[in-house]
Amino acid sequence: MIALAAQAALLVAYAAYVRSLGRLRASRGAWATALLVCAAALACGWFGAALASWALTGAWADPLAAGAGWGVAAAWAVATLALTLLDAFFDEEPLALMWAPVAAPGALSCALLACAAALGGGAAPLGVTAALVGAPLCLMFALAMRRRGSGGRRETVLLACVLALCSAAVALGEPTVAAGALAVELLVYLLLMGGFERLRRGFETSTERFQQEVLSRQYDEIRAIYLDMRGWRHDYHNHLQVMKAELAAAQLAELSAYLDELERDLDRVDTYVKSGNLMVDAILNSKLSLAERDGVAVTCKARVPDALTVDDVDLCVILGNLLDNAIEACAALPADGRWLRVYVAARGSQLYASIQNSAVEDPSFNARNYITEKRGNHGLGMKRVAAVVDKYEGFLNLANEPGIFAAEVSLPL
Repeated sequence: MIALAAQAALLVAYAAYVRSLGRLRASRGAWATALLVCAAALACGWFGAALASWALTGAWADPLAAGAGWGVAAAWAVATLALTLLDAFFDEEPLALMWAPVAAPGALSCALLACAAALGGGAAPLGVTAALVGAPLCLMFALAMRRRGSGGRRETVLLACVLALCSAAVALGEPTVAAGALAVELLVYLLLMGGFERLRRGFETSTERFQQEVLSRQYDEIRAIYLDMRGWRHDYHNHLQVMKAELAAAQLAELSAYLDELERDLDRVDTYVKSGNLMVDAILNSKLSLAERDGVAVTCKARVPDALTVDDVDLCVILGNLLDNAIEACAALPADGRWLRVYVAARGSQLYASIQNSAVEDPSFNARNYITEKRGNHGLGMKRVAAVVDKYEGFLNLANEPGIFAAEVSLPL
């Protein structure tokens, strides 16, 4: 019974894995049908030979005494096909990306049971059959962590070692020891999967909240610039009337002074950057406007394609946070020592951004080691930048030297 319970538990874990892997939107009826097919296949695999023997000879053969044979391997093939088809029809993720991670654990179980049956002359020892759940569990954990972008090799190797020890105890131990080892095996898998799932959900929640705050702040900054431009355009007619009156009265000196004042006012609302990309322009213009209002000498050069593979929200997180940090560092310096240099361009197949700003001559230990001294969500900026860069498998370089701080980011286009 231990072998049958082990295979049934593995089937349940496999179904739960498939359900959580992508964005499956199957109805209860579809799930019930798929699980019924899987359960029926497993039952037929275990008891089919005994039923056939009873039907042909009238004698009942104990299927558990003989061990799992080709029937259970075939049952796993049917279960794998059923769950893969369920995912193909109801998963919002593309089938080309999902079919391999969905089918791999079931295919591995089928292959292992088939090998065990072939080596056992059509039947596998019950201990071996029960122990074969370890490898599919480890594969499901590794694929799930890779899909979610969490976990690492250390966790996978640790789980593999624990499952290997438990599988050995299941295969070689007495029934009581085997049952206990199997329970530990499943419990360790469930604890690790559940723990990483909770961490993932918490990280996604905090990331979404942080991104909403970044977008809200970005919106307020862009809105302020837009209102300035609209206000200037609203007064355009009045400006023309004043200039005409001064020209008619031959007040050329006053007209010249008035034009100089309008030019300064127009520079205040004019855009600093026209890079070729709307989102890059929006971010840089809003941030650099704030920098100049704080007395920061700004130098900026940007030229990027109109379409980027980097998501707008991610781009806002990277450039927005780096520029916020640069402006904040400049604010701690005397007015005559504040400067900011920004360079954004497409270099081959990479989007490259360099942001340099003036900084204190003697940075603190935390500043030298990029340890935030902020609290709350304000201290998440650089962590979010690093997380987004890692998401695109890009490159982030930070250099903090006396009097200057430099940040370089490279992302694939």
